[in-house]
Amino acid sequence: MKSWFEKLLVTYGYDTLSDFGQSLAPALKYTGVTAMTTIMSAMAVSINRIFGLDSYAFLALLFTLAIELFSGLTASRIRREQLSSMKLSRFGFKVCCYLVLIAVPYLFATSFEFHKKTLAAAVFDWMHVFLVIQIVLENLVSILENMAVISGKPKTHIINKLTSKIENFLK
Repeated sequence: MKSWFEKLLVTYGYDTLSDFGQSLAPALKYTGVTAMTTIMSAMAVSINRIFGLDSYAFLALLFTLAIELFSGLTASRIRREQLSSMKLSRFGFKVCCYLVLIAVPYLFATSFEFHKKTLAAAVFDWMHVFLVIQIVLENLVSILENMAVISGKPKTHIINKLTSKIENFLK
């Protein structure tokens, strides 16, 4: 015996509940694609809700962190330093700290905004933006230091050149 919902579906040309489900979400026909799109959607929403960054900004942050890691590994190899799990775990710990520093002010800002505490929300929103900018800048400095070492120059070479150019520009 068909339920009223199944009878309703038949009037719209759906022979089964499965046909209706595949019409709503055609990716369900492709098991691998469905799992992948579901995971990606959940991650995108979670990243936005936890870190206050859209998917592109978060990917750019991850890309920056990856460049820092690989340029650091290359610079270490050039300095003939032994690769150790301690250095890699230090990097992982640093990334975790960065993510906490990005997430906490954002979560507080959204919480205060929800509770109509506009001044507190503005303070934490400012702090969130400041910390994101500062973290990205710190990673860029680290990358530039690594690039100087990779190119055979002292660690501070590129930073000193940039600082000099900025000072000359501001004169």
